[in-house]
Amino acid sequence: MDVYLLAVIAYLTFMVALSFYKSLRVKNQQDFMVSGRSASTLVMVTTLIATWTGAGSLIGGAGLAYRQGFSELWMAVGAWVAIVLVYWLAGRVRHLAEYTLPDILEKRYNGAARLLGSIALIIGCTTIVGYQFRGGAYVLELVTGIPWQTGVAIVTLMVIVLTGLAGMKSIFALDLVNGIMILVGIVIAVPLLVWELGGVNAVIASLPPEHFSIMGGRNIVWALAVFFPVFFLLLGEPSMYQKFFSAKDEKTAKRAVIGWVVGIIVVDVLICTLAVIGSAMFPLLGQQGHAERVILDVARFGLPAWAGCLLLAAGIAIVFSTANSFLMAPATNITHDIIQRFIKKDMSQKTVLIVNRATIIILGILAYVLLTRFKNVLSMALAAYTMIGAGLTPAILAAFFWKRVTTAGGLASILGGIVGTIMTKIIFDISSVHAFFEASFGIPGDELGEYIIIPAFLLAAVLLIVVSLSGKKPPEEKWKPFFERA
Repeated sequence: MDVYLLAVIAYLTFMVALSFYKSLRVKNQQDFMVSGRSASTLVMVTTLIATWTGAGSLIGGAGLAYRQGFSELWMAVGAWVAIVLVYWLAGRVRHLAEYTLPDILEKRYNGAARLLGSIALIIGCTTIVGYQFRGGAYVLELVTGIPWQTGVAIVTLMVIVLTGLAGMKSIFALDLVNGIMILVGIVIAVPLLVWELGGVNAVIASLPPEHFSIMGGRNIVWALAVFFPVFFLLLGEPSMYQKFFSAKDEKTAKRAVIGWVVGIIVVDVLICTLAVIGSAMFPLLGQQGHAERVILDVARFGLPAWAGCLLLAAGIAIVFSTANSFLMAPATNITHDIIQRFIKKDMSQKTVLIVNRATIIILGILAYVLLTRFKNVLSMALAAYTMIGAGLTPAILAAFFWKRVTTAGGLASILGGIVGTIMTKIIFDISSVHAFFEASFGIPGDELGEYIIIPAFLLAAVLLIVVSLSGKKPPEEKWKPFFERA
């Protein structure tokens, strides 16, 4: 049997076995949703790195780096800056000791904000899960020859099983291993690939000069358009808040952020570097490369077998860790924030676990369906990032940093972000709009989706400020819990 296939089978078998073991320790809602609020700093760091490094990086970001070079890091820098800001949030989030991000929205605004926020969260997270399925299918197709459509179905089933067995307990356990695997696989791959291709000079000589420029032949508007979706997504990313709620205490949450920002900078730079070098690999080998699959092709064709197996395992870890966390977040959201809050408030602990697992299955299938609605991973990622970044982030940041924000302002912002994202996506898909932007601003129509964040976020932010300032100041009991020092 092929050694690469053996590596994939072994890693998937290990993940299933570990999840099944952890499922035996799930006794109640707190275990399933926030892992009993017992996560250590090391576990928090690895799960945050593993969750954030998903198919958006492995496929969408790497594909952009393949085409544009190191200017792709504008996307990554958005996350780095956001994580630095998160340091001042982490302790206060843990101090609130809730379960989900919409819990925060209701606490600061009202029940309607919880419901609207839940809608944005479900749409955004489910879309993100969908393109993780595509990443996993790429791995299976490359290693086993399984057709892409069949691979997506297999990965969908695997993610549903892994997430449904033990919820957050299995996610933390898997991400401890996955985070380490990601770091090891990528750190080893970069210098080895350079060596295999004849050294640094040979690689540089085979690449266009634009690959090493700050803008990659683009302008500052483009740079900001790819910076801000990631920046705002991270600040409103529901899985992150759920994991902070899972930390052992406030200090653990804050320490984890320091490790997270260091680790994610290393991972992002190495993934970008690997994709850029990979774009040089194919011309040097006299072959035609595939942009979105460049990291996986490097693992299969550019490295010694042992290093290729490590990198493929890292690719699987990247896909599954993010898919698990982003499937868990909306499933918990539906169970806790909608069903328990508005439909059936007196569910037993056993019923809560059953309902949560059922929603995981339903959302996993929905993510599979959504995957067919987008042309590529990058457009799918940016649409999902914008739904969360514009729909949730302004209201969340205002809750923690602006005492003057009102309930009406928060509601207007969330609704504006959701509607703005959907309408911008619809408008930017119209062929006549493509022609206008290409003729007037030189933006190719098939790249217009990269700018979706600009109108959607501006609408959400303006509504937040204008509606809040036009109303009465909120009472102290509304904002005080969000400004208490952890």
